[in-house]
Amino acid sequence: MLRKFLLLILTALLLFLIWDRTSISYPYYYSKAKKAYNASQYSVAIKYFDRALSVKPNDSASRLYYAYSLAKSEHNYYVQKALYDISQSEINDPATQFATQEIVSVKKEIMKGLEDNYIFNALSGQDIVHWDINSFPLKVFITNQNIVPEYYIDNIKKAMIQWTNRTSFVKFEITNDKKNAQIYIEFKNFNKSCPENEFCHYTVAHTTPVITSSNLLKRMNLTFSITNPNGENYSDLEIFNTALHELGHTLGIMGHSDNSSDVMYASNDKASDIYAIYRSEQQYLTIRDLNTVVLLYRLAPTITNVRGYSKTNLYYPEIILGDSNVILEKKLLELQKYIKNYPNLSSGYINISSVYANLGEIDMAFLSLKQAEQFANSEDEKYLIAYNRAILYFNSKNYAEALNYANEAKNIKRSSEIDQLIDDINRFAEN
Repeated sequence: MLRKFLLLILTALLLFLIWDRTSISYPYYYSKAKKAYNASQYSVAIKYFDRALSVKPNDSASRLYYAYSLAKSEHNYYVQKALYDISQSEINDPATQFATQEIVSVKKEIMKGLEDNYIFNALSGQDIVHWDINSFPLKVFITNQNIVPEYYIDNIKKAMIQWTNRTSFVKFEITNDKKNAQIYIEFKNFNKSCPENEFCHYTVAHTTPVITSSNLLKRMNLTFSITNPNGENYSDLEIFNTALHELGHTLGIMGHSDNSSDVMYASNDKASDIYAIYRSEQQYLTIRDLNTVVLLYRLAPTITNVRGYSKTNLYYPEIILGDSNVILEKKLLELQKYIKNYPNLSSGYINISSVYANLGEIDMAFLSLKQAEQFANSEDEKYLIAYNRAILYFNSKNYAEALNYANEAKNIKRSSEIDQLIDDINRFAEN
């Protein structure tokens, strides 16, 4: 008896699934959707129009009323995405035209008060990187602080306070718990000595994200040089201004502003560059800096520190940024300009290599890593070069070279991501 009952249920379910996927079900779903729309029950209408379109995807009436229902709903992430997808449709019908106009309005709504920004420069290739908003205050662990003057630490803390005071959400908290810290600050001597009587380009600090192979943001490593190439301590202003800039990177601004008045502008190797400013004037976050970090945290990230985070109250990035090809082309132009201005910085070549790889220009990606190798001073830079080479060879199915460079990266720095990559290489090489 129980077996017959279960068979009856399975048969009924099968018949429903067949009915649900055939044109027979369309009038039912369309009727339910239109009734909900006329009653201003737009969330219900969206659900039924979506079902109707799964049966007849090109039906102009369902598409148009679906777009109308979306426009009249709260513009959360999923509504924005649905509208954007309609606007990008190859079907030239009233629904596409309406959705295109609505997307323009949504973009204006999103960008109101934030128009002056450098959001494209904040991306990492085509990735949007930032902490989940509920992770603030970010826990900051400072190691070996006893080897630098006390004013180094004081000025780093002052820079944190400015970020907190100038925004409504950024907060930092010093912790002794290294394991659970999101930002890890350490001090090393990584600058080379400079030739006598020549202008000396040097790096006060650099930030490196720690991202797993599953695109989980684990930590931001912020490393300060203890002294300049002449063995001299940095001034209060150099430490404060550099910390203010590098903290922007730890928040997820992965690139640089192209406006020299912004804190997130990058210096070059000219004698009259920003280093002179860093030594003489205290820096303040500009409206462009603030607009960029606010907009960044309103966009749904592709890399963040929480698995399964809620996107509902975030913005659909393509509305602001366009599709991935648009993002990559803009990022390529930005990095080409960056390398032209700062030809002796390894980071520019490492970053542009990733963009070339995403664009499918593998030879240029390898060439950029070769150029990066000439200027790599830190272990982090050398690690990234070896790791990225391993990835390029892995994606090209050259597993022997991929394993060679993965082991080279592992010898430079142990990490879970390199262990995972080595496991993947060995597994694919066996097949």
